[in-house]
Amino acid sequence: MRKRVLLFAFLASTHAFSQLPDFRPPTPLLGALLRNDGKEVKKLLDSGADPNERTFFGMPPLTVALIHSDPATIREMLARGANPNAADRNGSTPLMWAVYNESPNPAIIDELLKRGADPNAANKTGESALTWASRRSDLRTVERLKAAGASDAAAIREAVDKATALLQKSGPQFTKVSGCVSCHHQSLAQMAYGAARSRGYHVDQAVSDQQVQAVMNLFRPIREQMEKGVVNLPNPGISVSYALLGLEAEGYAADETTSAMLASIIRTQLPDGSFPVLPARPPMEASFVSATALSVRALQRFGTGVEERIARAAAWLKSASPSNQEERSMKLLGLAWAQADRADIDRAAADLLARQHPDGGWSQLDSLESDAYATGQAMVALLQSGALQASSKAYQHGLAYLLRTQLPDGSWVVRTRSSPVQTYKESGFPHGKHQWISAAGTSWAVIALSLSQPKAGPAVGGMF
Repeated sequence: MRKRVLLFAFLASTHAFSQLPDFRPPTPLLGALLRNDGKEVKKLLDSGADPNERTFFGMPPLTVALIHSDPATIREMLARGANPNAADRNGSTPLMWAVYNESPNPAIIDELLKRGADPNAANKTGESALTWASRRSDLRTVERLKAAGASDAAAIREAVDKATALLQKSGPQFTKVSGCVSCHHQSLAQMAYGAARSRGYHVDQAVSDQQVQAVMNLFRPIREQMEKGVVNLPNPGISVSYALLGLEAEGYAADETTSAMLASIIRTQLPDGSFPVLPARPPMEASFVSATALSVRALQRFGTGVEERIARAAAWLKSASPSNQEERSMKLLGLAWAQADRADIDRAAADLLARQHPDGGWSQLDSLESDAYATGQAMVALLQSGALQASSKAYQHGLAYLLRTQLPDGSWVVRTRSSPVQTYKESGFPHGKHQWISAAGTSWAVIALSLSQPKAGPAVGGMF
């Protein structure tokens, strides 16, 4: 019944029923294939029937056979010369239809590939077999196709370009309506721009420069107060550290203002080596682990003579017991940035990797579903720590999750779980009250997607 429904759906998509066409198959072979009569198919082929002759509502004979998913008939058709790349009227190939099946048969996919099916062929809408497999969260088929040479490079470029354009549109708008800069709309976005740029993706340099200037316009006027410690900045281990990481990704050189920003961070380090935070805004601004890891990176990139502080922070991170995904990812990043012992990095990586969901993603809490914030952040941490390569199975599964869940506008939606501390401001990023964390999640997704691709030249900043 399911196979008949599948065929019915295809015919309905061609508006065939509205015109009451003649459903009689144009050749005896197509008739036997429609009936899934394997014996008759073999008999006709033995008698000289052409396995590529005519179509049924735009479907080549091999595609009709694939709808029934009978391995023996498909092998027989291919052995007699059926074209493994014959496209239907929409440009979809037999391999796409083999993947489209609700329960894809690996043997059929392998047979098509062995007979020369192009794993990168795309239909008229730009979709490939890999697209269809990813859409169904069929990670085993994704692996099979990639092993045969299927590439998602074009899909990743499109995803990154759309997301970057959206981030660059909403970043300046957030600055305009809020009068300040933020981790979610500026710093993380700047890290995303740096990653995208390093892989040769388009970043509007004018917008990028304007956002750097917006960050400096916030901190430069209070440089002396930061140096003297007479300005009360909120959670500098998070907010100021993120600002420095964003500037690093944009290639901003250290100056008097960044030195003062670093001083405001250093001043908060506790005797045990950690950096404190008021834990009121999960996931980004709610953890000593995050504040300590981010501060390690800020010290490393903009500080001098800070080795002892970094060592104390790394020792604290080593002993920290993460309670959620943010802390697992940040602990791993902090240890990697601090160049901690490999064994400590590997233990933190194993803890994080073990939390990957069957859909390829990670969730912020064990009780929640996967989302782009948790997934992108985890992937970046695992890659930057050297625990995974971009070609690793776990990383590839994460890529499939991100590509599958991106929305047409270029964003990923991430549900907020933070009580509103600041007055809600509309930045133009989608998803209403969820837009700030969704912008952050979109940035992490862009970084993870970008870093899966080869470098396109020297990075502007030192982060990626």
